[in-house]
Amino acid sequence: MRHTLTSVLGALALGALAACGDGDALTPTDSAGADVDRGGGIWAGNVAVESAPGAVVLGNNTTRPVGYAVYGREWVAAALWGPCVQRTGCPTLAVAERKTVRASEIPGIDATRREVVVYWWHLVDDRNGGLKPDSIRSVVARVGN
Repeated sequence: MRHTLTSVLGALALGALAACGDGDALTPTDSAGADVDRGGGIWAGNVAVESAPGAVVLGNNTTRPVGYAVYGREWVAAALWGPCVQRTGCPTLAVAERKTVRASEIPGIDATRREVVVYWWHLVDDRNGGLKPDSIRSVVARVGN
């Protein structure tokens, strides 16, 4: 029963589009450089997160574009969110791109709550014409004062 509940909750979380917002188009890629992933894969690198005054700075140190979401740490513990998996309109980082995310743009951040969770993923073909995350990674950081 626990495995079934976990699977159902995982499917609901992946299906939710709450993390979607304005952003650049994210084209899925595979490890061979083709336009669409055909076999899945996790690529080298990471997304660096740095504290900055009133913000966090994200840097894509992977070999492919990534989608991302940033939420207040306490907020995300009570929320049901899912990675944005649309071809356009999702927050993204191109290879080697750095982006500043202001505290005012992060749900759950205020003068007393400064910790954030940054989630990031590569989008891959889900074999049904849609997209899915290859895996979802997370980093905890603080919005600087």
